[in-house]
Amino acid sequence: MGDALKVIRDFTIILAIYLYFIAWVYVHFYYHQFGISTDAIKIDYNSYLVFSYNVVTSVQFISWLKTIALVVLSALALTIIIWWLSRKVTALQKFISYAGSNHFVLRIWQLVKKYRLLLLVIICILVFPKLFSISREVAIANYREDRQSTQNLKTIEFIFRKDAEFLSPTVVLDSSLSPQNNLFADITIIKNDTQQILRLLGESDQYYIVLQQRPFNKQLGALPTGYVYFIDKKDVLLAKIVLRSL
Repeated sequence: MGDALKVIRDFTIILAIYLYFIAWVYVHFYYHQFGISTDAIKIDYNSYLVFSYNVVTSVQFISWLKTIALVVLSALALTIIIWWLSRKVTALQKFISYAGSNHFVLRIWQLVKKYRLLLLVIICILVFPKLFSISREVAIANYREDRQSTQNLKTIEFIFRKDAEFLSPTVVLDSSLSPQNNLFADITIIKNDTQQILRLLGESDQYYIVLQQRPFNKQLGALPTGYVYFIDKKDVLLAKIVLRSL
């Protein structure tokens, strides 16, 4: 019973390491595409494990697991075939008899048993590059999906404090900021998002991180430029997240 619990404990630790690794890679590359550093986002350890769900349920990860299962089953089938042929073919019977008389199989088993921990470590290390590749691929695919369709992201609106400079409700943009300024349209949308196109990407202790992304342009066949805003929380009097009807 004690050995079984020890195996379960070790397996759980290894599984947690893998889940944290693929979650960290996913989060890093997903937000990196938006130009956001993971250091700027408030994500705790438990949340990282939740992000790993996006990877382990992806087509890429499941396809990789199927490949591994196919290899294992093929190896098992090959072993069974060799065992069956060994009972039918004289040459193989002689080889097995020779190997058995010289303890060949026993020696191989003893070596595997002796260095099983080293073999396990090598296998675990070799798995990391593949998991890195899959997690990165899934993150970039989800980034593109969220750019093309922002329905998975929550709509957010703001009411700003009076001392929030250009964002203040008392400031008229026409008189304080020229319409030719590159930020004129951005501030207009942030102050009064009548079309509800602002989406919450994440937040930190200091900022709401918000995406402005227009829908896919069917006429041009391209996705319009998107913009990411860091809204300082100290300038916000009220933040409203819109929950759509199900």
